[in-house]
Amino acid sequence: MTALQMFGINPLGSFVLALVVPLVVVVFGTYLGVLGALQTFFGESSWQDVSTGEEE
Repeated sequence: MTALQMFGINPLGSFVLALVVPLVVVVFGTYLGVLGALQTFFGESSWQDVSTGEEE
């Protein structure tokens, strides 16, 4: 029996899967969106590059 099947059998496990999987997808999508905005608007790949670029 796979781990995913075991979570599906357990009601608490299915509840956790129903919350954790969408949360991980949203967090990862937000990260990719911020990274894309950094590259598009500032031409940098991290906030540290943007902040040090403005100070100089």
